[in-house]
Amino acid sequence: MSELLFENALRGSRAYALMRSDIERGLSHAYMVISADDELTDSFFTLCGMTLFCQNGDACGECAECRKVLHSSHADIIHVNVERSDIKRDDVMELVGSVAVRALGKRKIYFIHRADLMNAVSQNKLLKTLEEPPENVTLFLGVANERAMLATVRSRTRAIYLDSFDESVIYDELIRLGKDEKAAAVASACSDGMPGRALLIADSPEYVSYYNGAVALLEGLNRSSDVADMSARVCAVKDIDEFLNVLSIIIRDMIIFKHSPEKTMSGQLGGGLEALSAKYGERALAAILFEINNVRKKLKLNVNLQASIDSLLFSMLEVKHKWQ
Repeated sequence: MSELLFENALRGSRAYALMRSDIERGLSHAYMVISADDELTDSFFTLCGMTLFCQNGDACGECAECRKVLHSSHADIIHVNVERSDIKRDDVMELVGSVAVRALGKRKIYFIHRADLMNAVSQNKLLKTLEEPPENVTLFLGVANERAMLATVRSRTRAIYLDSFDESVIYDELIRLGKDEKAAAVASACSDGMPGRALLIADSPEYVSYYNGAVALLEGLNRSSDVADMSARVCAVKDIDEFLNVLSIIIRDMIIFKHSPEKTMSGQLGGGLEALSAKYGERALAAILFEINNVRKKLKLNVNLQASIDSLLFSMLEVKHKWQ
């Protein structure tokens, strides 16, 4: 990699403060870095590596050591499973064998990406190394699903949880990266605070159309005669599950807006949320979220798409007028 994504937010995070404190006092032998966002974990690994090896002592990003970390070419930083695939027993045995090789400098760091993709056998092979690694060797296990890790592994590592980011932080970073303003606004609103997901959404032109389509659906569904046209539009979207996710996020924001307008996740998308929220009562919005979840369940069971969407829209129309 050649740049550190979401650097300012990571530097101000509780997770990084914990790492800085540990670096000053002396690193633990093993850490479990927990986040559902792989991109965020990767950036955190990079920031930790820069902090540990920086010649200026503050992850400057400019010195020779920091540049090596940024370009994944530092001799004393070993990345394992960068492709985030299943980690097999032989992979772990190779890692365990390399740990005994002396560092070229004062310390050696292992960043294991998606360590939760190790099966129980592989995790057990790593236990001894986690418990008693050679001096000045530290292992970082990146984990998206903490429950996939054995209790014995968790007990031998220091857990660090990466928090999700505010929408405004994600939006500003996407703009810095040159993303279109509307795409950045939709991505930040629909990312659930995960920058990696936000980047994927911002680079996907479908998401802006999903957002616009969901708003148009909520605005235009007023009578039963609207259902046929609206249903055809919804059924034609490329990814119905993602469309329903976007629709759920907008409805969630409408509920939040009724109580705390300043806390909605769609703040970068303009003032349309106020007018849209006025068309639906809070009980109606809650009922619509419930129906959307029901449709998701039906679709997973291969229930007919057209019938499922028709049922959803008629239900939306019914509760809209019942609890307006």
